[in-house]
Formats: sequence, C-alpha cells, structure tokens
Amino acid sequence: MKNKILAGLITLLVISAPALAETTVDTTWDTNGYTDMSIDFYSGDDMESHFKTQALATKGEYHAKDYDNDPYSYGVDTNKAWLDASISNGGWMDFETKRTDSKISMYGNAGQRTYSKVYSYDGTAEMAFYTQTNYAEMGNCQYGKGTTTNGVNFEASGTGTEEFLGYKIYHELTDADEDGAYISAYGHGSAEVKLQGEKAGGKNSYYNMGSLKVCGDGCAWKDNYATFDGSGTGVFKQYAWADNEIDVGCPDCATGYNIPGDGSDNSAKYYLEINYAGDFSYDDFGVRGN
Repeated sequence: MKNKILAGLITLLVISAPALAETTVDTTWDTNGYTDMSIDFYSGDDMESHFKTQALATKGEYHAKDYDNDPYSYGVDTNKAWLDASISNGGWMDFETKRTDSKISMYGNAGQRTYSKVYSYDGTAEMAFYTQTNYAEMGNCQYGKGTTTNGVNFEASGTGTEEFLGYKIYHELTDADEDGAYISAYGHGSAEVKLQGEKAGGKNSYYNMGSLKVCGDGCAWKDNYATFDGSGTGVFKQYAWADNEIDVGCPDCATGYNIPGDGSDNSAKYYLEINYAGDFSYDDFGVRGN
C-alpha cells in the first residue's frame, strides 16, 4: 500500500493485521505545506506502532509487517516497524512502538516500549529508526538499516528565539516493569544521535540502550557505540532507572562502571546533564539495566 499525501491534508491511517494472514504496510509521503498526519498499526495483540507529525513540509516512508509466523507455536508473531522521515521549515514528529504479547512462561511479561520525538522551531529534523518484536523481546538493531542525511538515527537543527528552543531530540526505552532510560538533547544549533542497537525483554525485566553487547561483540569499535554530537548552545541529558543494577557505558572497559540497586523499585538511578557551547561530542552514552 502506498499513499501520496497532499499538502495540508489531515490523514489518519489505522491498519490492523488480520489473524492468520501476513500483513505488510508500505506508506510514502511528500508534502509542501502544513501537514498533520498520523499512522497507527496494530498487529493483533502482539505489537502496536504509531507515527505522528505536524510540519510545514515533510517527506518519508513508514513500513510495518506482521509475519504471522508464530515460531515454535508460542502464540506470538514476529513484527517489525521502520520509519525514515524528515521535516523542514519547522515542526515535529514522533514514533512509538509497544510489544504487547510474550511467551510469558519462558520470557516474562510483555509491555516493552520505545518512543522517539524530534522537533525543530524553524529548521529541519530527521528520524530513521527500526524496531522488531517477537515472543521473547523487543530488539531495535539499527545495523544495516536506513539512516538520516548525516548517517545517524535522529538529527535536528533550528535557530529558535530567546523564548523558544531551536530543536529538541528525545528517545526513551522501557522494559516490562517500566524501568528504562531516556536521552534528551535541546538547544539552538544542531544535534545528532546515533544509536546502533537496543533490546528490552520481560525475562528478568531488562533493557539495553546502545550498550555493547547489543549489536556488536564486546568493546569493539567506535561506530558501534551510542553517540551524540552537538553544535551551537545546547544541553544533553540522560536518565536511567532500574531495580537491581545499571551498567553505564561498557562495563568491561576502563570508561564503564556499574550502579548497584537493592532490588526495590527504581533503587538504581543514573543521571547525566551536560551544558555546552560550540562543538560537543559524547562518544558512548550506552546504558543497560535490570
């Protein structure tokens, strides 16, 4: 299915994957003028995915698939959703996916969620993000998938005003117990976030936002790290919370470390805030917790 969305048109697509039938959705758009658009995809009781944008000009593509494969007869299908989109002249877009079913007896509860948003006051913003769910976990491996203009997953720029930010980037990952992590970057200028991979599952209620190993092997190479680059004046924030422990960076490397918890709700916490002016890079913001 392909849909060409005219400028200024408010479009709502709600797609539900029928039982016992593989369903693939391929939607493209290219508008020049104010656009308010949303896409909602429901794969039975296994996964749901939502995209929304309001912008003065936007183009992109959204893909989703229910494989209807029920591997190992666990009653849960494999599903994927992928977005590659941009806005210009100001606006915002967000992309959310939830894993809503699991082989509970072996892999714990469902409920994992990934959510991303990019905003620009008067410039551009882009998002390229892939997510997949199955009977065991949510896996958001970006290796070999599409990227933005500058080869990352999220980027935004904007001049803004004294009252309004020029841009903002937000990304969050949570597990079945709603433990998780988020990053937030905002300011006047531009910023880029590269996030090679993520995972979250119900067994032991774990999450991994870009901390090796997730799409690589050990403390491997810089391109496999979760990285941030900013220019202008801005703020980069990160927060993570868990019950048992949090690993920051690569704990097997000299730059990584562990934050223990006592098993009670959110007893392990990590918070980072960096204010910068000029050019700034943070080469490994990966975290994982359980």
